[in-house]
Amino acid sequence: MLEQLRRPPWLQKAIRTGLSVAPGLIWWATTDDKRGVAFAFPALCLSVTYGDAGLRPRHLAAMAVLAALLLPGATWLEAHPLPCVPIVMAAMAVNVLVRRRTKVPTRVSNWLLIYLLYEASEISRNGIGAALVPALLVLPAAVWTYIVCFLLWPNRGEAAPKGAKAEAAIMSVPRHALCAGLAAGIAATAAFLLHSTHVNWAIWSAITVVQSGTHDSLVKSGRRILGAAIGCSVGYTMLVTLHALPWLLGAITAVLVVLMVAPETYVLAVAIRSTLAILASLQLGGDAAATGLARIENIAIGVAVALVLVLAFAPAGWRRSAQPAALS
Repeated sequence: MLEQLRRPPWLQKAIRTGLSVAPGLIWWATTDDKRGVAFAFPALCLSVTYGDAGLRPRHLAAMAVLAALLLPGATWLEAHPLPCVPIVMAAMAVNVLVRRRTKVPTRVSNWLLIYLLYEASEISRNGIGAALVPALLVLPAAVWTYIVCFLLWPNRGEAAPKGAKAEAAIMSVPRHALCAGLAAGIAATAAFLLHSTHVNWAIWSAITVVQSGTHDSLVKSGRRILGAAIGCSVGYTMLVTLHALPWLLGAITAVLVVLMVAPETYVLAVAIRSTLAILASLQLGGDAAATGLARIENIAIGVAVALVLVLAFAPAGWRRSAQPAALS
């Protein structure tokens, strides 16, 4: 039975996520204490990195320490657009440099930034002091994640098959870093000027779409928009049709948390996270309808900005089909 559970990659990821978030979500569900959510979220972000074959405990420890140290600053920046924009630009450019020029596993820098952006977005309205408890909870969350990922469920799933192909990089590393930084900064500026909530979705949509290959960027932008449209539509439908069954909405939310990083298909992954954004907002006492609108708005901003810059930064002749390169 255990061997069967280890085979499908999506299922082993879901099990790992479920184990990682269980203590925090049980804490919150039984006490209504949002510190449980503040424990569960870093555990989730840290556990996602375990899919990288090169991940070591030292990477987990480094992520936790950096997340704890940087969260107060990220929370302050969320409420101060003027310094926020250039710092976001620099951070996203550095992220590209780390991913393409170092041996640090890709998900390490990505999910560190996701944690900082998303957590800061949720707590910034309460001031920088609101970051103290979540920052302190990152460290025990990292210890629990280590127990889950290296002891309780040390399964990475199957490796990518030999001969897997990917689009050859079109943008050089410096060009890619500059494009990503500008895209994140402009997307953040647009979201701030529109007084949008959840600016993090605009920033991350931009950085996600800016790939080193132009074709990859175009495909990912379409899939991200499609996934968000499907997910938000499903979320709104659930709000309308299941409003009299709060227990069912709560159960669906819990299932989506476990599945949010499991899908192998990008459209499905974005759809699940978009539905979850609406339902989680409802469970946490927020304006679920407004959250859905903010997600669609900010994803559209990020994707639009990124596409314009990708097309501007791609070298002449980008329309020619890129020769596929084998993954290392």
